[in-house]
Amino acid sequence: MQSTLKERARELLNPLVAVLARAGASPTGVTLCGLALAVLAGVLVAGGRLQSGALCLILSALCDVLDGQLARRSGRPGPFGAFLDSCVDRLAEGAVFVGLALYLGSLGQRWVLVAILALIGSTMVSYARARAEGLGLHGQVGAMERPERLALLILALLLGGRWLRILLLALTVLAFLTFLGRVRHVAKQVQAAEAGASEGGRGVHD
Repeated sequence: MQSTLKERARELLNPLVAVLARAGASPTGVTLCGLALAVLAGVLVAGGRLQSGALCLILSALCDVLDGQLARRSGRPGPFGAFLDSCVDRLAEGAVFVGLALYLGSLGQRWVLVAILALIGSTMVSYARARAEGLGLHGQVGAMERPERLALLILALLLGGRWLRILLLALTVLAFLTFLGRVRHVAKQVQAAEAGASEGGRGVHD
């Protein structure tokens, strides 16, 4: 389902990617443009302009899709581009959550804490996958990957008011559940590998 939606989105964006390629835009430039838009979104949200912040966040997410497609189209995909994209993703999310924490400060300390926990949970979801894959394991499980987090965050900003707090709390809980699910998934892989090695060792001795 998710992969189908991604493919359709890429097809819809192909004409825009072609325009950017003809204009000589670089994937790195598009990535950094997305970061600038996310920082602007954070500033707008901190100032209480939630809908404007949501619009900037949508444009930032669009850049996040376009840079990868542009890299593939121009034949310039590479490890540094992927590395930079991942780093920028973390910075972009951080900028928006910091802006949200500043905005929610007027509503009481507990909501600032929720925004901080949302940032921590979101970061740990991404880190758990990256660390697992760095160890040669599979870590891409759970519902709250970055596209889902962005969609929920954008919806929260657009609705504002009580729904902002409700959806932020939901995002925080779901992010931590996804993180714990990835930890469990990796633990099962390690246990299975250790059990296999143990069985192999006994087979040699037999």
